[in-house]
Amino acid sequence: MNQTSTNPRSSLSRAWTWSIERSPLLNATRWIIARGYPNAQARDLISAAKLPDQLAKLIDTTITKTKLWRSERADIARELIAHTQDALEAGRTQEQITESFGHPKKVAKLLRRAAKRKRPLYWRTLRNIRRAVATLTLLIFFTYGSLAARFYIGQPNITKNYPVMINAQNHAYTEDQKAWPVYKEVRTTWDLHILETQTRQSDFEQEFNTNRTDDQEAISAGLFMYPQIPTDHRDYAETVQLFKDFEPQFKRLRQATHRPIIGIELGFKYEQHEDQDWSYSTPLISPSDDPNENPSMINMLLPHLGPMRQFVNILAFETLIAARESDSDRTYENLSAMLAMSRQRNFDKTLISSLVNMAIANVAFKSIHQVLHEHPGVLTRDHLIALSHELALTRPALEIMLDGEIMMFKDLFQRAYTDDGQGNGRITKAGMLMFAKYADNNWSGSELEGTPLQMATGPITLAVSPDRESQATLYMDMVNTVKHVASTGPENFSLIGHKDSEMYSNMKSIPGLLYSPVEILMPAMGQAVSTSFFAQMNSDAIATTLAIEIYKIDHGQLPDSLSDLTPNYLPSLPQDLFNPGQPLKLNIANSGYTIYSVGNDGDDDDGQALGTKQHREHIFRHRYPAAKTAQGDIILDHAGNPKLAPPKGLDGDWILFDMTQHPPK
Repeated sequence: MNQTSTNPRSSLSRAWTWSIERSPLLNATRWIIARGYPNAQARDLISAAKLPDQLAKLIDTTITKTKLWRSERADIARELIAHTQDALEAGRTQEQITESFGHPKKVAKLLRRAAKRKRPLYWRTLRNIRRAVATLTLLIFFTYGSLAARFYIGQPNITKNYPVMINAQNHAYTEDQKAWPVYKEVRTTWDLHILETQTRQSDFEQEFNTNRTDDQEAISAGLFMYPQIPTDHRDYAETVQLFKDFEPQFKRLRQATHRPIIGIELGFKYEQHEDQDWSYSTPLISPSDDPNENPSMINMLLPHLGPMRQFVNILAFETLIAARESDSDRTYENLSAMLAMSRQRNFDKTLISSLVNMAIANVAFKSIHQVLHEHPGVLTRDHLIALSHELALTRPALEIMLDGEIMMFKDLFQRAYTDDGQGNGRITKAGMLMFAKYADNNWSGSELEGTPLQMATGPITLAVSPDRESQATLYMDMVNTVKHVASTGPENFSLIGHKDSEMYSNMKSIPGLLYSPVEILMPAMGQAVSTSFFAQMNSDAIATTLAIEIYKIDHGQLPDSLSDLTPNYLPSLPQDLFNPGQPLKLNIANSGYTIYSVGNDGDDDDGQALGTKQHREHIFRHRYPAAKTAQGDIILDHAGNPKLAPPKGLDGDWILFDMTQHPPK
């Protein structure tokens, strides 16, 4: 019975001895630990002391668990050996000494703590540094983990379909009030009409320019040169005939320009037809009010802008043909159509659309000037008065439109940020990839999508990216500054540059990691405002020219000054944007007259033109530079407008319209 009961214990004991005490893996681990915390010197001391095995093993186990330096173990070994020997000499048994000794692990912990207090300062300093690094590492991992959770959990809340909202404005109009169906049809018909002639002229141009001799000048096909194709060009007569043959369609085009709206349904891709190569003339696939079909407004196509730019040049050449044939009514109708097209409503209200409107208007202004200058008398008094009224209606179209830009900004933000319901939110993974893509058109979001780099850097983007509300405030501050400058005049033009610098200084970014949405979405506002100012001044100048021509018909002579034109011919004197509070200048000569501005030096040079052509944006900056402090900051007055420094522009005037018989070259 006893043997039976002891066999299991013996088997368990043998299994324990083999698996724990004699395990090769554990013994290798113990050897490595022993190498890290050498105990040889202490063991030599224990061996030399010839203590009983039970006490020697207890001291050895305790010293091993202290994990102290070699010298510290030896000191502790001496101390423990001395205490043990004293206890033995005092007559205490091994069991009594072992019981009073305590648990080796706890004793080792106390000994370790006491020994470390005696260690030198440099060691304690390094220990504190290691602890600080470990704490910082844990803090970084915890912070990164929290950011990662917020970054990958956060989702944008797309609630508005702006393209659908834009297109919905067309629904209040009937089809006969929309110009786009006619524009689209005329455009397709025109391209088919000129295809054969254009191909032939183009082939001749290419062959001639390839084989021409050194003394021959290169030529261009006539259909590539209108509206300014010279009358002595080899293709002039053929090109004119093409225009005459197309007159029924031009009549439809002119009528369509006077419809109140363009009326195009904007979308994101073209509907392709196998039997048509003219993708611009095919109907657009419009967005749906289905929330799952809500593409980004930044990708919305504006296919009407290209045809309208082409149409105004076609009408400009058609105007010259009619004027050369002394066809007064057709000349007027073409000019009226160009002005009407420039002010035709397009509900997208984007900055690019307003710039196209200005470009169309400027072509119309140039055509009116060319007709008056090269073909005097073609336009009757009634025609001139009617064009004056058309110009007055066109004036609002020369102001920049920013409503579409604001919608585009809001649309992108609802796709890039979370929404807390109070106008704020944080950047999302989708937003980070979107802004990175728009910041670099040559970069595809798929190049980083799902890669370890993107996975790692995404949460960091959240840490350095400003929130939705602050970026929206930054954007609207810039937009409001542009609106202020556009409404108050170019004297405050430097505010745009000031606000631009302020905006960029407030942006937080890590190169290659975070792209500022404001930086991406902010167009060249200064250039746009400058273009608007010039279009307005050109409009005033051509209105003044029409008034002078009407005055000349009524009085048989030119006015002595522009003041003779008010109020019967002009409601007020046209203002010179380079000379605040002063009108444009009239210079009368024996051969005619010129209307000019004093230019960006701000001083009247009696109509002497600038010898150097300058970029328009820089002209206003040079005319109205802001006064600055010694630190380079602009000085603002109590109303927040810049105080001005002396002009930096070149000497000379800006000739707007030259009506002399032999204009200087």
